[in-house]
Amino acid sequence: MNAIRIIAVIAMLMAISILTACSDSQLSFDPDPTKGSLHTVNWPGVYQGTFPCPSCDGMKTTLTLTPPNQYTISTEHLGQDPLPFNNSGLFHWDKTGNVIYLDRGQIYHVVEEKMFLLNVESERIRGENEEKYIVNKIAELPSRPAISSDFIPASSLVRD
Repeated sequence: MNAIRIIAVIAMLMAISILTACSDSQLSFDPDPTKGSLHTVNWPGVYQGTFPCPSCDGMKTTLTLTPPNQYTISTEHLGQDPLPFNNSGLFHWDKTGNVIYLDRGQIYHVVEEKMFLLNVESERIRGENEEKYIVNKIAELPSRPAISSDFIPASSLVRD
């Protein structure tokens, strides 16, 4: 069942690539990686959107990005199987610090408060449905408690 979902996602991405091959949607970024989203955007968090699906009512996708480079993803095929496909893994940034590549093949352009799903050539998807290829940030990650400088390890409290 999960293999069918993965094949459906790959087929969708390939179809998107074919549909947008003739568009002028090439992304261009400042070559200085310190000016990229990696360093200028609060990118960790939970993102959600519903992508078009040729064989279902939409693919509701929830993607969580956590530092340093980890993600979890949940994809539900609306109007079909109510059980979401869940996966986790690693992602890496491109050399500009603006685009992430999930180890499962998806590519996103990271901007403030949202991400754009890109096609297999790392281009924005354009056309009348381009707004349907966005995941919006819906939650920040919980902040981790700071370690106090007066922290005393339990091992130092043990007496002989």
